Amino acid sequence: MDKTALFNLSYGLYIIGAKDGAREVGCVVNTVVQSTSSPLTLTVCINKDNYTNECIKRTDEFTVSILSEETKQTTIGVFGFSSSRDKDKFAEVPSDLTQSGLPYVAEGVTSYLRCKVIDSVDNFTHTIFIAEVIEAENLSKEPPMTYAYYHKALKGKTPPKASSYIAKTEETVEDLVAPKKGYICSICGYEYTESVEEFEQLTDDYTCPVCGVPKSKFKLQA
Repeated sequence: MDKTALFNLSYGLYIIGAKDGAREVGCVVNTVVQSTSSPLTLTVCINKDNYTNECIKRTDEFTVSILSEETKQTTIGVFGFSSSRDKDKFAEVPSDLTQSGLPYVAEGVTSYLRCKVIDSVDNFTHTIFIAEVIEAENLSKEPPMTYAYYHKALKGKTPPKASSYIAKTEETVEDLVAPKKGYICSICGYEYTESVEEFEQLTDDYTCPVCGVPKSKFKLQA
């Protein structure tokens, strides 16, 4: 089976926000779909290993920040390649709170939604949350970011916990193209575009511009 056929499904890109007591937590997902219009409901699919998933199950509420084409790649890196168990992600990006105190990203997004969980379904590695939209506000008129735009224009990588992640266990078209020799981040897949020599001359305090890990986490691809 050629799993790359699934790359042709249409997705957006979103940041889910929730609370763990006083702590704000969040993660990136690409599966937010409106289900009904009356009442206004949607479904969200979140990996069970995500700390945000645990917090939503305890609180039954969350926000959806709809990313735009102007979203900084570092914002996606913070929410997609690290865990809220280890860091306060919302402290690293411009953010705000709904009237009920839930966090949402306030820069580089088209809109935010506040949602109340009304049901959930166990789906192997993920939980499908069915939620009613309680609050919605537009923040900008920028085009929403599609998953295709994220991959083709920004050269973004798919986080391993994403529902669309496919491990490279089979040869794909991308594998048949010899990659350019250079350094690549072993955490998020960011490719340093300058020469190998220039990367090696960088100081040890250099960090990945997407996920923020140190220079030592980069590996040389031949």
